[in-house]
Amino acid sequence: MTTPFEPPFDDSPIDPNPQYPSPPPWAGYSLPPGAPAPPPPGYPATSWYDDRPAPISAAGVLAYVDAGLLILAGLLLLVGASAVDSWNKAFGSHDNSITAELAVDGLLNMVSAGLQIAGGIMIAGRSEGGRLLLTVGGGLCIAAGVYWVLRVHDVGVVIWAIVFVTLPIVAVSLAWSVAATDWLRGKAPP
Repeated sequence: MTTPFEPPFDDSPIDPNPQYPSPPPWAGYSLPPGAPAPPPPGYPATSWYDDRPAPISAAGVLAYVDAGLLILAGLLLLVGASAVDSWNKAFGSHDNSITAELAVDGLLNMVSAGLQIAGGIMIAGRSEGGRLLLTVGGGLCIAAGVYWVLRVHDVGVVIWAIVFVTLPIVAVSLAWSVAATDWLRGKAPP
């Protein structure tokens, strides 16, 4: 029940896809047969179509995935550095080289992840600087992967290094492809 001060409740269905009328012929243009009518006044004339080439999107997604893995690995390395430092203090050891190595690599992972995330965002916004950030972040990840393969001769480390290094190699390759370069420079896709 409504009071005189409340508007009546309208429970009629709302059309989620209203049909807008075609513009009047005096609007100065005509539509080809079968073309959809333009949006009503006050609504932007955008479409879901994006001219961004697939290599740009794929490079961004791979950079985000690699960055997520790097953040997890970086946190594990920093926790490991803390645990090794606590172990050394508990047993009176003064050798902090492993602690420093784990901490530096954990921070390197975080920096690489940050650069790849920023690069992925910027490259999607058509910035050549984003491609540079993505490349530098990917390069740091690749260098860290090569370091760990050379430092620790273990099959498990090699497998993880391949996972961590493959993603930025593919992402950087896609970001520097011809289609990506043309699009970043403002050329129309072929």
